[in-house]
Amino acid sequence: MKSGIKVSPKKINKKKNKVKEVAVAVQPEAPQINRSYEIVDEYDIIPRVVSIEIAWNKDTMETLYIVHEPEITEAELQEVKVISKNMEQIVRSSNNLPTEFSVKDIEQIIDSYMTSRRTKIPKTSIDKYKYYIQRDYEGFGPLDPIIRDQFVEDISCNGIGIPIFIEHKRHGPLRTNILFASEKDLDSYVIRLAQLCGKEISMNDPIMDGTFPQGHRIQITYGNEISTKGSSFTFRLFRETPFTPVEIVKYGAATAEIVTYLWFAVENLKSGIIAGVPGVGKTSTLNAMMMFIPPNTKVFSIEETREINIMHENWVATSTRESVYNQGNLSGHNAPIGMFELVRMAMRQRPTYILLGEIRGRESYSLFQAISTGHTAYSTIHADSMDTLVNRLESTPLNIPRVLISSLNFVIFNKFVKIGNRMVRKITEIDEVIGVDSETREILYNKVYSFDFNLNTQVYSGYSKILKEIQQARRMTDEEFNEEFERRKKLVELMVDANIVDYANLTRIVNIYYKDPAFALRMAGSG
Repeated sequence: MKSGIKVSPKKINKKKNKVKEVAVAVQPEAPQINRSYEIVDEYDIIPRVVSIEIAWNKDTMETLYIVHEPEITEAELQEVKVISKNMEQIVRSSNNLPTEFSVKDIEQIIDSYMTSRRTKIPKTSIDKYKYYIQRDYEGFGPLDPIIRDQFVEDISCNGIGIPIFIEHKRHGPLRTNILFASEKDLDSYVIRLAQLCGKEISMNDPIMDGTFPQGHRIQITYGNEISTKGSSFTFRLFRETPFTPVEIVKYGAATAEIVTYLWFAVENLKSGIIAGVPGVGKTSTLNAMMMFIPPNTKVFSIEETREINIMHENWVATSTRESVYNQGNLSGHNAPIGMFELVRMAMRQRPTYILLGEIRGRESYSLFQAISTGHTAYSTIHADSMDTLVNRLESTPLNIPRVLISSLNFVIFNKFVKIGNRMVRKITEIDEVIGVDSETREILYNKVYSFDFNLNTQVYSGYSKILKEIQQARRMTDEEFNEEFERRKKLVELMVDANIVDYANLTRIVNIYYKDPAFALRMAGSG
């Protein structure tokens, strides 16, 4: 892909923690917007090369996501285009995708080009060339810094000349200082994205869903027949390092007490569903909970697109397959493999835990049958209350009877909550399923935790069926169980205070806790 798009073309001057002349357009000739912004957050994506600023404008009550890349002049930009053409010639002659180039290959090509030049080029310029060419050939071009940002979950492009919008874990929805100013740039970019997914998009087939090798999901519309403002796309970014229970507490989605409750539930084979509207963090919560799966137990996950990500060796990760053309197949197509077939396969393999990415088809009936026969299972669903959840499960195409629904142990509800001027994700409710009323046939449940908007925290109801069952199974007195609960809660709090978010270290401390609680507490306390 040619490097014809530039971020932050004009220098941003900082003074007294404010940003002036924020570059909202990405083309060098685009007009600048001169305003003063107060920086509320900043961090590096590539140290000393690419950085991010979150800037707040008190006049417009708007928060911006500002990408800073190496400044490049028009002359340097032309040099990059020349080198890019040479790169494209090599790609065409080798029949390889640009992503197959290594950093070393690109550096050698640039060095060779520079050697052939008679005029001496400053090292600072050469470093810029290497960055932009590597960004475009190995990365995602102008959006590469955003995709690298671990705090970004979704990226949306709504058309030509419209700023890119993102969903930020800390700051919610934000407008960026990046846009595609021309139809040519945007169309070329979405074609490139489709190719990176191993697919094609055109005016004849202008809608595409795809998954990148890195696990990111994308939905694209091409041209202006479907999307009237021009080509558009939405990224759902896949996080290589799983979301951890410590981060759930750190970012305010739940308390250490709730995380401890979930620790007991997962460890003791209680089945659960995480419910909520799209984008509220259901899968992130699921990934974090699965950190408490005991080591060496068998896990089997089933998804349409890759989202579940756990650091567990004894884990079979499966995904569905569409019917695709296969020249080597006598029928011409590979047979599709759906969620229903994968759930049945999971049952035969007898895993301790079954993880279903989302409840939405006939495979869900088999999942609830598995739960009713003693399997432990977790999944997500779109529902915002217990009544909505039951209605959804009973309706077509799920058709799950209440007697099977009652085999579920608990339901977590994730919701967006407005705190000040921001919408933040919270676990607002945890309900435990008690059974089915013999007369009314209503699902009976106990609300264990609920969100108190005045206190801005989750509040315990005072009774948990799950915790009582675990206490009785372990033959512990009330005092002994409360002591164990508080000790685990203390461990979670220490890990939050020490910012132990690395999955490997966190798992190691939890596993050590089972053998030596005192030593695990000392490890967490020392960071």
